[in-house]
Amino acid sequence: MVALTRTRDKLRLLRDLGAEPALCDVYDYPSLLRIGRDARPEIVVNFLTDLSAGSTEANARVRREGGANVAAAARATGAGRLVVESIAFPLEGDAARAVDELEQTARDFPGEGLALRFGRLWGPATAYATPAEPPTIHVERAGAEAARLIVDAPPGLYTVA
Repeated sequence: MVALTRTRDKLRLLRDLGAEPALCDVYDYPSLLRIGRDARPEIVVNFLTDLSAGSTEANARVRREGGANVAAAARATGAGRLVVESIAFPLEGDAARAVDELEQTARDFPGEGLALRFGRLWGPATAYATPAEPPTIHVERAGAEAARLIVDAPPGLYTVA
């Protein structure tokens, strides 16, 4: 399993979690494609976010542009399944359009496409120590449910909350 990160400080964490880490910026499509061709993935999971700066524009961009690049690389490398992370709560304006475009990459994928709509995550290392405004889900439960859906669920749209 190959896991991508854009920051060097996360390479060791990914290795410790059992993945083969790769440093890559999803806006650099040629590099993303090269890594994909080397990995020859059966399943591509797009759980991209850009939340660190608190910028809705940055997060919309990674959903829109990064998501399109990941989907294109998944098609080009012959992956059979594309899974994208979405949200189960409403957004407005450009942020909502970016989520719609991201989910469309799963619907348009020539193999099996899944969109997992997560509620607001709460628990350790999240923005919320206790449940926030619904829909919510504890981060550990969300991870376990996502792992199950990534492997076992038929193509479609799933709410994880």
